[in-house]
Amino acid sequence: MERGEKIGLGLAVAGHVLLFGVLSVGFLATPNPVKLKQNPVEVSLVKDVALEAAAPQQTEAPSQAVAPDVGEPEEAPPPAEAPPQPVPAPVPEPAPQPEPKPVAKPAPPRPAPPKPAPKPAPAPKPVAKPAPPRPAPPAAEKAPAKPAPTKQQSAAASSKSSAAPAASKGKGKTETAKGEKPRGSRLGSDFLKGLTAEKSDAKPNDAPPSAARVDGKALAAIQQAIARQIQPCADRQVDPGPGANQIVTTLNLRLNRDGTLSATPTVVRQNGVDDDNRRYARRVVDLGIAAFKGCSPLKLPAEYYSTVNGGWSNINYNWKLR
Repeated sequence: MERGEKIGLGLAVAGHVLLFGVLSVGFLATPNPVKLKQNPVEVSLVKDVALEAAAPQQTEAPSQAVAPDVGEPEEAPPPAEAPPQPVPAPVPEPAPQPEPKPVAKPAPPRPAPPKPAPKPAPAPKPVAKPAPPRPAPPAAEKAPAKPAPTKQQSAAASSKSSAAPAASKGKGKTETAKGEKPRGSRLGSDFLKGLTAEKSDAKPNDAPPSAARVDGKALAAIQQAIARQIQPCADRQVDPGPGANQIVTTLNLRLNRDGTLSATPTVVRQNGVDDDNRRYARRVVDLGIAAFKGCSPLKLPAEYYSTVNGGWSNINYNWKLR
């Protein structure tokens, strides 16, 4: 290879290496084309907000409380101790047969006298053997031993001894323990603290107050609903005289949940009474009461019947003749 070719080959190799390096640096410096797409969040601004909600507060006295059965059932109380069963009289054992007295041996028979020998001298008579002494009667027998307890006595004693621990620990498994097992309670001894013997005015079916609050807007809507519904009855009332329509009577209404009157409306106060229309003041009250009685029941929003800060169950209404 000639010198010129070597130089050309070296330049070519150097050029390729330089080009490769430039391309590598450019590739590393290129930013990542993938970008995260962000979705816009819609925000709505409202001027009016809903009624403020709060936890209901009980405003009436609680009903009479009764303790619950939660606990696990306890064992039944020990059954009432039954009267002791009469112990049967022990059957007397037959008296032991007295041992037979030893029979005294009879005295041996006396030998017959020997025949007289032919000798002139009579033979001496043999001396008879003395009878053996009669054995003395045995000493007074010992008093018979105390008879062993019979099976009935031992059974009665064992049943009496087992009745004692059974009375102290009632398991509720005998036939006599037929009473309902008492329910245990995890309540403390002071769970009735604060309760009095006075009868509570609260009814068991009284619903708790709603969590909503009656604000000015809701109260105005209720007043308008009442005025709209009693207007037909108010239009039928006759104006008693001049100046009667200037009298404003505040009536207290007690309503049931279905909109009916739970009691006759009562007068809270009257405004606009002067010397000219004073004679019509009572008549205006009677006309207002008649209007509410004639147009009940009223259709009002149920969520505002009883709330933490009032409700239309007990509401004052300003009545005025038109």
